[in-house]
Amino acid sequence: MTDTAPGPRDHLHRGLLPVFTAGLVTFLLLGVAVVGVQAVGILIADGPLVEGVVGVLGLPMTVVATGTGLLGFAMSYLAPSSAPVED
Repeated sequence: MTDTAPGPRDHLHRGLLPVFTAGLVTFLLLGVAVVGVQAVGILIADGPLVEGVVGVLGLPMTVVATGTGLLGFAMSYLAPSSAPVED
Protein backbone atom coordinates (compact mmCIF):
# COMPACT_ATOMS: atom_id res chain seq x y z
CA MET A 1 0.00 0.00 0.00
CA THR A 2 1.36 3.39 -0.95
CA ASP A 3 0.83 6.47 1.14
CA THR A 4 0.91 9.66 -0.85
CA ALA A 5 1.58 12.97 0.83
CA PRO A 6 -0.61 15.88 -0.19
CA GLY A 7 0.93 17.82 -3.04
CA PRO A 8 1.18 21.57 -3.54
CA ARG A 9 -2.16 21.64 -5.37
CA ASP A 10 -3.86 20.06 -2.36
CA HIS A 11 -2.29 22.59 -0.01
CA LEU A 12 -3.27 25.49 -2.28
CA HIS A 13 -6.83 24.20 -2.55
CA ARG A 14 -7.05 23.79 1.22
CA GLY A 15 -5.63 27.30 1.75
CA LEU A 16 -8.02 28.96 -0.70
CA LEU A 17 -11.14 27.25 0.65
CA PRO A 18 -11.58 29.68 3.60
CA VAL A 19 -11.14 32.65 1.24
CA PHE A 20 -13.79 31.21 -1.07
CA THR A 21 -16.13 30.55 1.85
CA ALA A 22 -15.69 34.09 3.19
CA GLY A 23 -16.39 35.55 -0.25
CA LEU A 24 -19.47 33.38 -0.65
CA VAL A 25 -20.87 34.37 2.73
CA THR A 26 -20.07 38.05 2.10
CA PHE A 27 -21.84 38.35 -1.23
CA LEU A 28 -24.82 36.32 -0.03
CA LEU A 29 -25.20 38.58 3.01
CA LEU A 30 -24.92 41.66 0.80
CA GLY A 31 -27.62 40.20 -1.45
CA VAL A 32 -29.89 39.52 1.51
CA ALA A 33 -29.30 43.08 2.73
CA VAL A 34 -30.23 44.52 -0.67
CA VAL A 35 -33.41 42.48 -0.89
CA GLY A 36 -34.32 43.19 2.75
CA VAL A 37 -33.89 46.94 2.41
CA GLN A 38 -35.81 46.92 -0.86
CA ALA A 39 -38.65 44.99 0.80
CA VAL A 40 -38.80 47.56 3.59
CA GLY A 41 -38.72 50.34 1.01
CA ILE A 42 -41.65 48.80 -0.82
CA LEU A 43 -43.63 48.34 2.40
CA ILE A 44 -43.15 51.97 3.43
CA ALA A 45 -43.57 53.21 -0.16
CA ASP A 46 -40.11 54.82 -0.31
CA GLY A 47 -38.95 54.62 -3.93
CA PRO A 48 -35.57 56.33 -3.41
CA LEU A 49 -34.72 53.77 -0.71
CA VAL A 50 -35.51 50.89 -3.05
CA GLU A 51 -33.28 52.37 -5.75
CA GLY A 52 -30.63 53.79 -3.43
CA VAL A 53 -29.66 50.55 -1.76
CA VAL A 54 -28.61 49.11 -5.11
CA GLY A 55 -26.47 52.17 -5.73
CA VAL A 56 -24.71 51.67 -2.40
CA LEU A 57 -24.40 47.88 -2.16
CA GLY A 58 -24.75 46.80 -5.79
CA LEU A 59 -21.15 47.33 -6.87
CA PRO A 60 -19.48 45.78 -3.80
CA MET A 61 -21.85 42.80 -4.01
CA THR A 62 -21.10 42.30 -7.71
CA VAL A 63 -17.34 42.64 -7.27
CA VAL A 64 -17.24 40.13 -4.41
CA ALA A 65 -19.52 37.71 -6.30
CA THR A 66 -17.35 37.95 -9.42
CA GLY A 67 -14.14 37.38 -7.47
CA THR A 68 -15.67 34.46 -5.61
CA GLY A 69 -16.92 32.90 -8.83
CA LEU A 70 -13.51 33.20 -10.48
CA LEU A 71 -11.84 31.78 -7.38
CA GLY A 72 -14.26 28.85 -7.37
CA PHE A 73 -13.52 28.21 -11.04
CA ALA A 74 -9.78 28.25 -10.37
CA MET A 75 -10.23 25.98 -7.35
CA SER A 76 -11.99 23.40 -9.51
CA TYR A 77 -8.64 22.85 -11.22
CA LEU A 78 -6.89 22.51 -7.88
CA ALA A 79 -9.33 19.99 -6.38
CA PRO A 80 -7.68 16.88 -5.00
CA SER A 81 -7.76 14.08 -7.52
CA SER A 82 -10.19 11.28 -6.89
CA ALA A 83 -8.16 8.73 -8.82
CA PRO A 84 -7.93 5.42 -7.00
CA VAL A 85 -4.57 4.62 -5.44
CA GLU A 86 -3.17 1.31 -6.60
CA ASP A 87 -1.47 -1.03 -4.17
